[in-house]
Amino acid sequence: MVRYLEFIKAICKQSEMWELNNPRVVGMIHNIIQCVQNEEDLDREIKDHLINVVISNLIIFGKYNLDNYNE
Repeated sequence: MVRYLEFIKAICKQSEMWELNNPRVVGMIHNIIQCVQNEEDLDREIKDHLINVVISNLIIFGKYNLDNYNE
């Protein structure tokens, strides 16, 4: 099983958003990835795809100003 915790922490630390750069978000994302990795009914390719989607969303969320979406 691949460990993503340090990678997740690095992504969150790069964001200037305090909402993203906090231990609860790091823990939540890490737990989501662990759930995907531990799911026995998914094959390796699907697990990799889901993990990439979660990490990609973390990166994207950290780079965009969400105030523009409230209009």
